[in-house]
Amino acid sequence: MNVRLLLGIVLLLFGESNIHAQRQTYPQNYFILPILPGQKNTLSGAMGDLRANHFHAGIDIRTQGREGLPVVAAADGYVSRLKVQTGGYGNAVFIKHPNGMTTVYGHLLNFAEPMGRFVRDEQYKIQNFEVELLPQADQFLVKQGDIIGLSGNTGGSGGPHLHFEIRDSKENYLNPLYFGFDEIADQTSPAFQSLAIRAMSLDGRVNNEFERVMFRPVRTEDGSYEIPQPIRAYGTLGIELLAYDFMDRTPFRNGLNCIEIKVDGREIFTYNMATFPSAATRDYNNLIDYATEQRTGSRFYRCYNPDGNSFELYKTNGYRGHLNIRDTLTHQVKITIFDVYENASTLRFTVVGQLPQATTTQLTNTEGLLQMKADVTENVLKITAKNVPYDQQIAVFFNAKNTAEQPASYANANESVYLLDLRTLLPDSVQIGGKTLGLNIVKKMIPGRQITYNGDRYKVQFYPESLFDTLYLSSTRRDGVIVIADGYTPAKDYFTVDFVPDLAPTVPDRSHVYLNNNGRLRFQGGKWKADGSIQFSAREFGTFVVRADTVAPKIKLATANKDRIAANISDGLAGVQSWRAFVNGQWTLMNYDYKRNLIWSEKRIDSVKFEGQLVLEVIDRAGNIATLQTEIPKYAPQTQTKKANETKNRRSSTPIRGQRPKRKRR
Repeated sequence: MNVRLLLGIVLLLFGESNIHAQRQTYPQNYFILPILPGQKNTLSGAMGDLRANHFHAGIDIRTQGREGLPVVAAADGYVSRLKVQTGGYGNAVFIKHPNGMTTVYGHLLNFAEPMGRFVRDEQYKIQNFEVELLPQADQFLVKQGDIIGLSGNTGGSGGPHLHFEIRDSKENYLNPLYFGFDEIADQTSPAFQSLAIRAMSLDGRVNNEFERVMFRPVRTEDGSYEIPQPIRAYGTLGIELLAYDFMDRTPFRNGLNCIEIKVDGREIFTYNMATFPSAATRDYNNLIDYATEQRTGSRFYRCYNPDGNSFELYKTNGYRGHLNIRDTLTHQVKITIFDVYENASTLRFTVVGQLPQATTTQLTNTEGLLQMKADVTENVLKITAKNVPYDQQIAVFFNAKNTAEQPASYANANESVYLLDLRTLLPDSVQIGGKTLGLNIVKKMIPGRQITYNGDRYKVQFYPESLFDTLYLSSTRRDGVIVIADGYTPAKDYFTVDFVPDLAPTVPDRSHVYLNNNGRLRFQGGKWKADGSIQFSAREFGTFVVRADTVAPKIKLATANKDRIAANISDGLAGVQSWRAFVNGQWTLMNYDYKRNLIWSEKRIDSVKFEGQLVLEVIDRAGNIATLQTEIPKYAPQTQTKKANETKNRRSSTPIRGQRPKRKRR
């Protein structure tokens, strides 16, 4: 079937509760399962799983908890790309098929020959472990069922499995389970874990507070879910959902395939993970509740179309999927979640419209210390002040040109809440009860534009693709630290900072910028300029510091004999950047598994023995160099450990058209 027609049919069906019909638009039985075809299997990951900074782009097929299972071509075609990378997919094969689609096989232990030789020759040619190759269309032809490599755990894999993708001609990810693999069966329904409702407009309230309020779904006797008590709310509201899909015979929690929300019987929101573009992978950070993920690790689906969303994953109503409660009636809300196999679960609850009230309970007269904090949601600045004296309840907002006075929007016990529309005033501070809180909001940043903010001894440059949504930039510089926004706001792509530290570094060539994430420093890099500033790029907001790293990486030799060289390498702060090995001055390929801090040799010609001077060199990202020199004696006895056996010879001599695994007829 023509891919454009296929996707067109999917879009026409989008939003309907007819997953079966969607599946039938995909060519059935065109592909075979690339691991143990014809044999029952399970998954450890599904397409659309919520992962760090991205949606999972394919399915993870289990490999019996071990490496070395034959991986076969899912259909006829030719190898269009071969990749070796330290992270990501590790060793990966891309196969282009006559129907215009591409299948991807990631985390391989090795490549089948002659692909293995082709990759290895290129690595020796450019003297680098990481490589990406684009073979000619007639160079590596494959038939369905041909062995293309062995399953492994390379790259960013968290355990042995095969990552498998199907992409269309425009590099959109397609859900592999829509193509009909009988080896994977599932009758287990998804499950609700938690529900949150967030106030998103100036008059928005949940239980009479401008807040994100969480509710725990309760499972009923018939297997459905409910929120037992009515939720009292008003204004523009956003529903956020924590839920998982579970599959038969596996403990893993997977992402949802479809979410549908109806209010009073009328559909307001549909999410469907049938396909999404590879270029929009980082948009995941805008489509989940990023702040909650950063604070708690829980990944909530935002069940509304957020500002800054750039691709069609949702179908919504005129309010972009938000609840719009502007009355005092009772509304029935029904949320249905589906997996690919049409297993479904339903959550029901009621929302009762309740007009915002200025005071929910009598203010308590307290002599406690006045405390204030600020938060921004959408365009609303929320100031929460505790222990404000009765006669000093007015808040005064300041900026360089204007001031604005405002009473509390509502109060509860000893807490007063002030809400300000940032589109009307951009304050740099607020004063309540004689106490001033610095807000450090310095500029309104609009996405899609190139905008610069010049601060005190620093400059922040945003580009058209830097932001998802309008950013009310808060920024400060003090004590050698620069804060750009906060760690709870996602950036879409890179922005650039020029920063002059308070103290000039004593070792500039070893001093770089690090992102301080709750005490954990993550290398950002940077280049020193003649004016004493360091320029760096980042695509995460937060607190940045300059640190010197003058400590060289560590090298611990594990094996050095005529057949094999292996060593453990590590670095404490900046992290390993590169590694090299020379035997008698000749560059030798060293594979790298960062998860085990292990490098090991791979010969270009197996019959050639290692002997003579061995030099290992490791460079960290701060530029520190560690070197280890030793002699490999001629005719040295071979030492082999269990660990050595596990990583020996990543690329076997498996012929590309060798014996095919047996499989059932389909």
